[in-house]
Amino acid sequence: MINASRIRTAFVLLVVGAFATTIPAVTQSIATDNVAQRQDGMKAMAAAAKTIDGMFKGSSVYDANAFKAAAETIRSHAGEKLSSLFDRSIAAPGSKASVNIEAERQSFDKLAADLGVYASALAAAAERYPDVISPQMRMQSGDAMIGGPLARKAKADRDVRSIPAEHAFHLMLQTCTSCHAQFRVRAE
Repeated sequence: MINASRIRTAFVLLVVGAFATTIPAVTQSIATDNVAQRQDGMKAMAAAAKTIDGMFKGSSVYDANAFKAAAETIRSHAGEKLSSLFDRSIAAPGSKASVNIEAERQSFDKLAADLGVYASALAAAAERYPDVISPQMRMQSGDAMIGGPLARKAKADRDVRSIPAEHAFHLMLQTCTSCHAQFRVRAE
């Protein structure tokens, strides 16, 4: 006669064993998906920044709709969405993210939020100037006072929207550079 207690124990061990091998695989899969989403988002933002840069440099014709779409692409990948992709599994295989993100979470989240603020300012500029990159969109001689490591920073969306779009673009690029300098592992 088969002992029911032994059957239950064997069944429980079998189920626990299955979960023990499945959980790490699922965790690894989530980490890999996060890394892929981060990389896809970074590529989309880089392509969008190149679009905007080309229009400011004059190597591409200004198209307010394309300019705004590029800015919205960056905005959509910034802020909380960007931060959430670095909530766990930061140092996953294939990732260039530094584990310092967790130790300096507030700084990382601030940079992610700033990225979205600058992108929103660019999108608003495209709405205000639908025909050409106007002189009001261009940096002026005193614009370097906002941004850079030693300059005063814009304090809110309102401040950023009051500066020329070209300057907001440069501040956005500085934000990317700052984030990568602090939170991206350098290849050796």
